[in-house]
Amino acid sequence: LEKRQALIEHLKTRQIHSVFHYLPLHVSKMGRRFGGKEGDCPVTESVSKRLLRLPFYNDLTEADQVRVVTAIKDFEW
Repeated sequence: LEKRQALIEHLKTRQIHSVFHYLPLHVSKMGRRFGGKEGDCPVTESVSKRLLRLPFYNDLTEADQVRVVTAIKDFEW
């Protein structure tokens, strides 16, 4: 989770918008209303903490794609 947030901040300094990607449905507000709770789907919860949404749209130029990939490669893992 800390690495993901650090990567989001790193990309932000390069004017690349990224956000966390996925809240597991069973722990969402509606999911909890139907009895969902943390621990019900451990794999889903683990993966959701590592996913990141990167720029992805029709007119994303090849130059912008290279810029995103380069920024990720430059990140201190």
